[in-house]
Amino acid sequence: MKAVPMDDDPALILDGVFYRVPALDILKGVYLKVPAGTICGLFGRNGSGKTTLLKVASGQIQPNSGLTIIDGDRFHKQSKKDRFSKIAYLPQESMLPPDVTVKTLLASAGRSESDVSDPVRACTDQQVCNLSGGERRLLGVELVLGLDRDYVLLDEPFTGVEPILIDVIGQHIEQAAARGTGVLLTDHYHQNVIPLAEEAYVLWQKQCYRLDGHAPIQDQLVQMGYLHDDTASRS
Repeated sequence: MKAVPMDDDPALILDGVFYRVPALDILKGVYLKVPAGTICGLFGRNGSGKTTLLKVASGQIQPNSGLTIIDGDRFHKQSKKDRFSKIAYLPQESMLPPDVTVKTLLASAGRSESDVSDPVRACTDQQVCNLSGGERRLLGVELVLGLDRDYVLLDEPFTGVEPILIDVIGQHIEQAAARGTGVLLTDHYHQNVIPLAEEAYVLWQKQCYRLDGHAPIQDQLVQMGYLHDDTASRS
């Protein structure tokens, strides 16, 4: 496994990213590429730096060094405003205001009830604070994908979500990629990411490695010690 050289294809690229806090290196020379129209899975153990990497890409934090390259445009600094025109970011923590109705929230985002899935439409008269955790997460995903950005970063979109809504979220992600959106997706529930991922990277020992596109992702994760042997796919 090795870093992939840059090319001129439309893509979100993180190149040579270093991020450290006092007495601790978190990322050391990370390279990752999300081609337009591709779902890219990002795997790694707790504390490996996945959320940090997404925050660097979205401009939430400034790396010590490294570049974010969006369709050939290079971003040296956080540049939140410029990045927001190209990137939508769903953080781990809920970003939704609790004391408004779903209908009001959709209207403020320029969305109508006809734009959202049946589960969201069914609770438009409820306040966000009264939704289940899964319903809030689904709503957040739909709002972020509805921003129609070129690239979307999804941090733990399946956490706390019941199975039927997991399927709905997965469908939305696949539809976004089919429209040409590049999606960078990470979640502790790897079993929900693996079927969606067309490309995959693993954060391992503070660096990022691209997995071989010709072998099952799950088997490669087992070989790296990220998953146990009994989860490997069997022929």
